Amino acid sequence: MFCDRCGTPVAASVEQCPRCGTPFAVVAVTPAAIPRGAVAWMAEGWNAVTANFWIFALLGFLYLLACSVAPVLVQGPMALGLQWACLRQIAGRRADINDLGYGFQLFPPAVLVCLATSLIIGTASLLLLLPGLAAAALLQFPYLLVIDRNLDFIEALRESFAVSQRHIGKLLLLLTLQIGIALAGALLCGVGLFIAIPVIYASTAAAYLDLYGLRAATKVRITGMGA
Repeated sequence: MFCDRCGTPVAASVEQCPRCGTPFAVVAVTPAAIPRGAVAWMAEGWNAVTANFWIFALLGFLYLLACSVAPVLVQGPMALGLQWACLRQIAGRRADINDLGYGFQLFPPAVLVCLATSLIIGTASLLLLLPGLAAAALLQFPYLLVIDRNLDFIEALRESFAVSQRHIGKLLLLLTLQIGIALAGALLCGVGLFIAIPVIYASTAAAYLDLYGLRAATKVRITGMGA
């Protein structure tokens, strides 16, 4: 595994990074008793992405490029692949460029999740700004639920809504921070989006681990894919 702050390779049994001293959090199979909150999730996402800066910059670039060419068919699988890369990095395994291809292994649910979430959030946004933001906050996790629990797209939407509504305040704040970092990335001649988008996905992965935990089978897949 790798330190999520400085990227130093370390043994799985080590409790803190020998280079920068960062303690290693154990990825729980069960949800956290007390979720940490939006600021901690965003900080963890930022640390994970910047620890593997150039890989995530490339992943962000490829994501934006693919979505601009064929958004309907590609955005869902690319989003799922990027979410998988961020989940692996958060869980202590260094993400790599091949992670994007994972989304195409789950092509049907990835496309359906993308279409369904876009339709729900878009419809809610047409009503008023607040319902649109609430819908976006409640639907942060369908891609991760497909990855971790092998749910179909309808079950993933329902599960995301069911759990997220109990933490709506924290998730609305997380969404606000995510919008802020996206706007900051866009202001940097758009180039900043190459990092802002992975940070957004990584912060969502950090929130998922707190609210849902992680199945043991998923931990095995994370451990077995890449160094």
